[in-house]
Amino acid sequence: MVVMSQLAGRPAADAGGDAEAGDMPGNDPPVVRADDCDQALDIDPLSGNLELAADDAKAEGVLTRIFLAALQHPEPTRALLIAQGMKAPLVDHSLAVLASRGLIRLGAEGRIEVIPPDISLPALALDYERRARETRSAAHELAQVFFQARSASRTPDVGTVRILNSLDEIAAVTAEAVAAGTQQIRTFRSLSPRTRAIFASPLHSHEEPTRGVGGNQLEYTTVYDTDVLEIDGALEILEARERGGERFRLTSSVPFSAVIVDEAAAIVDVSAFDPSGFGSALIRARSMVLALIALSDRLWDLGSPLSAGGLATERRDQMILALLAAGAPDATIARQAGVSQRTVERRVRALMDQLGAGTRFQAGVQAARRGLI
Repeated sequence: MVVMSQLAGRPAADAGGDAEAGDMPGNDPPVVRADDCDQALDIDPLSGNLELAADDAKAEGVLTRIFLAALQHPEPTRALLIAQGMKAPLVDHSLAVLASRGLIRLGAEGRIEVIPPDISLPALALDYERRARETRSAAHELAQVFFQARSASRTPDVGTVRILNSLDEIAAVTAEAVAAGTQQIRTFRSLSPRTRAIFASPLHSHEEPTRGVGGNQLEYTTVYDTDVLEIDGALEILEARERGGERFRLTSSVPFSAVIVDEAAAIVDVSAFDPSGFGSALIRARSMVLALIALSDRLWDLGSPLSAGGLATERRDQMILALLAAGAPDATIARQAGVSQRTVERRVRALMDQLGAGTRFQAGVQAARRGLI
């Protein structure tokens, strides 16, 4: 219903032509003319036949005008509305719809009680919001039934795998799938053009929680290839994403990128192999989604967190150790720590001696065991 926009805009119906300069609020309330309503719905002037579709914009406009006409009179009645020239079938149908929406009550002898708008309109809005939530939830569940039925069929439906043609399409499909999520998002990312585009987003956007159906915050885990640390400001971005609820780990040699929504869908990003993003895919075939989940979980087990663990080391050394454990080369560590590569080499050698490690990898393992990272 367009009640709010009508109330905020022009009067329910003009008296004819443009308003004169002296026609200010406070004069007699405007009258809703019969021809306004008739023109809106193309009513047969002889029969008064009316077909009022609930989702028809013109019909909603007529409902609004009749509501405003009732609202503007202290004691509105059906007869009063008809006396203004409105067709009786139009009035009766409109009043029934308005009553069903809780905006008015119909009394004996055609009397109309208008519910105060500051009570009725918020209640109507809450009802619409509830219906919207139920619709979104039903859409997700029914989509599950749809795709599972086709995944189980002997002749696979092309809808179980959809090829994506561009980075923009990857972004749009991912946003749509995540919005339908109910519990968990698993992600692993290589240093692809799509990953670079995500990291190029404003810093504040990374701090926003990831929400699914009904606005519920989703559990979010990501495994990043250590190559992403080559991106300027990568650590700052990762910290921002952590504040937004994302848990992440770093590991080397992540082959491609994927976003997995619950056990329902996965978006595979192959822009690391084709910068345009062509050949990426939206996958709903359950067996393929489960296979990607297994890969994601394996990468998570292999990854190392980048956390500020023990208090025995300085923050810079914590960072160096964490990046070392993740397999990052000295040049990448130097860039992220804001020091020279030579300084990193000296600190790595000193930390290896302190930890009794013979190799860089052993240093990372020892640091993790001692709770330093």
